[in-house]
Amino acid sequence: MFTSEIASNKAGITAATDKKTYQVLGIDISDYSRDEFFSLVENRLKNNDPDMPPAFVVTVNPEIVIQSITDNDFKHILTTSSINTADGIGIRWAINFLYGKNLDRITGSDSLEKICAICARHRQPVFLYGARPTVADKAADTLKGRIENLEVNGTYSPDDVSTPVEDLPPVTQTQLTSSPVVFVALGAPGQEKWIYSNLHKLPGCKLIIGIGGSFDFLAGTVKRAPDWMCSIGLEWMYRLTIQPSRWKRMLKLPLFALNVMLLKSSSKNGQNIPKPE
Repeated sequence: MFTSEIASNKAGITAATDKKTYQVLGIDISDYSRDEFFSLVENRLKNNDPDMPPAFVVTVNPEIVIQSITDNDFKHILTTSSINTADGIGIRWAINFLYGKNLDRITGSDSLEKICAICARHRQPVFLYGARPTVADKAADTLKGRIENLEVNGTYSPDDVSTPVEDLPPVTQTQLTSSPVVFVALGAPGQEKWIYSNLHKLPGCKLIIGIGGSFDFLAGTVKRAPDWMCSIGLEWMYRLTIQPSRWKRMLKLPLFALNVMLLKSSSKNGQNIPKPE
């Protein structure tokens, strides 16, 4: 039931815009510009049809793609999400390398404030789920300070990333289930798995998106890379410098690049590379 609802929503978005997707190691990446993406978000928030399924957005980076190769459940979730954006610079490189196509980078961190601004404009409250205790609260205060008229229904930091909605405190359940927009900051693949398992329990949800460590950036507990580093794809290097414990995760980046290059080299006249759909 839930899988078919998400698939229906994905098909509806595709039909409405007639956009292509580009496959990177088995994961389809949506061909939306930033303007098109945020226009879709705004249209979904303005639509009050109770029968329209919520939009489930995944911001895909190389780590997510590599994880999906060995995690079949995660890979299945990525095939049923509504929109998979090119988050990491590595995804943009792979699509250009394989298809000669330049895509806009749409990250969770950049999308958070933009989506909140759209919500404030249309009086659509949001809920911040995840991160460490107090971090989501600080992030919410920062957002309300930056965005006039933004309404935050609530925040919650679960002890366990797999905690289902029905096991949350009653007040949190009420706030969460009545929120049109839910930001989930549990880290991949935990956040996407939580969304997949619980989205059908959120009757008020119109849009849900996993945003990794974005609450930490807003709360000031983790500094984001300078704009110039982000613009040339060196954000990973900055994060590694301030968080050396991430080195094991960073090993997935060369593994991703190697897999993409092997795919390219093993193809004859591009025949082994899936065509854009």
